[in-house]
Amino acid sequence: MPVRYAALFLAVALAGCATPQYQTRVQFIPPADAAGRACVQGCEKTRSACQADCGARYQACVQGVDAEVEARYAEALARYETELRQYAAALRQYEMQLRFEWLHAYPHRRPYGWGMWPPLPPSYREPQPPTREGVRAQRVKETCHDDCNCQPAFDACFVGCGGQRITETFCIKHCPPAK
Repeated sequence: MPVRYAALFLAVALAGCATPQYQTRVQFIPPADAAGRACVQGCEKTRSACQADCGARYQACVQGVDAEVEARYAEALARYETELRQYAAALRQYEMQLRFEWLHAYPHRRPYGWGMWPPLPPSYREPQPPTREGVRAQRVKETCHDDCNCQPAFDACFVGCGGQRITETFCIKHCPPAK
């Protein structure tokens, strides 16, 4: 009976720990006059040019990364071989330790039960071999950026033309009670 109450208390306590999640929505209201709408079209052209330029720079960066992928892949393979050797040595040491413990344990005091070995500790996990695609993706992530901040400049231009930018943030999950 007390275990049931403890589980109920734990569930209620954890439910109270959930943090609210919010979403932000941006709404653009164009200017009412024709001159303002023409100005906004200029802002849109500038944003499109910024995005096209940013895309071209990103593609050039990706092509530059392609040139160095082989060298980085060779380095990753060398690291993998070193980690694999360390893993094999640690595994051999672990197996020897288990054998000696098993031999010295009496039948009524077997440390791991009859015929059962303990699982390998997390530090003994086998390393995974690298792939060219993984090395390339990591390098692209580190060096190439496809966000050139075109949107903030557009927002400022849009407001400067007489438009309105309305930002609305609302709770979508684990919302606090309304007051």
